[in-house]
Amino acid sequence: MIGSILIKLKPQGEIKVRGGGEEELFRLVCEILKRNDNNLFNEINGSKKESPLTISPFLKGAKSYQDYSFLLPHQNTSFRITYLREEFLEPVIKEFFSLSAREKSFKFSNGEILIERVDWQQGSKADFTSFEDIFSLAQDKRIVILEFCSPTSFQSKGEQKLFPLPELVFSSLHQKWRAFSNVKIPAAIEEEFGKIRVIQLRLKTKLVNFSDLLSFMWWPDENHLFYRRAEDHRQDHRPPQADL
Repeated sequence: MIGSILIKLKPQGEIKVRGGGEEELFRLVCEILKRNDNNLFNEINGSKKESPLTISPFLKGAKSYQDYSFLLPHQNTSFRITYLREEFLEPVIKEFFSLSAREKSFKFSNGEILIERVDWQQGSKADFTSFEDIFSLAQDKRIVILEFCSPTSFQSKGEQKLFPLPELVFSSLHQKWRAFSNVKIPAAIEEEFGKIRVIQLRLKTKLVNFSDLLSFMWWPDENHLFYRRAEDHRQDHRPPQADL
């Protein structure tokens, strides 16, 4: 099983974090894994392999100013953890449920924060599935719409690339699939990845410095990135306005 969980937080005072809070949130999840399973902690902390976890910045409730975000007292915020291996779910969700049940704040950055709720059932920001279901239920679509909700960059020929060109995006997704899925993608489908082109961008990006790597963020609900296979291009076609 793979999926995502949504953690809802309530700051107990004003809290200041770099960027969108992604480094502090990553540190929080690492501390939880280290307390529960040191092997899992080592997999995401400093490993050069494909990471089985991605962690979003604060999704709502944070106020951005220059290179920092501010969490305001008692104004709820949230972040999302996406896992690609099931064994990461139990220690993370167990610890966050425990913190939520205690109803006791703990230190976070320069302040105190309280876990309000943990959502892991299917919903707008939490979901779960399997690689088998993704593959078996996949449909042939002329247009694919992507959002980037965590700090993103792409490594190519030893360099970090920021702009989400199709060959970088789908190569990255393909690498994660091969790293964590037992389902093999047929060669005929893999060939289709090379035919995908960008047909529309709607951008509001913000550069972030995550672990000394320059990355970008595309804020949800405000940015759309449309891809289409090259042979499907029609001059008279316009992509639909997505409700993201």
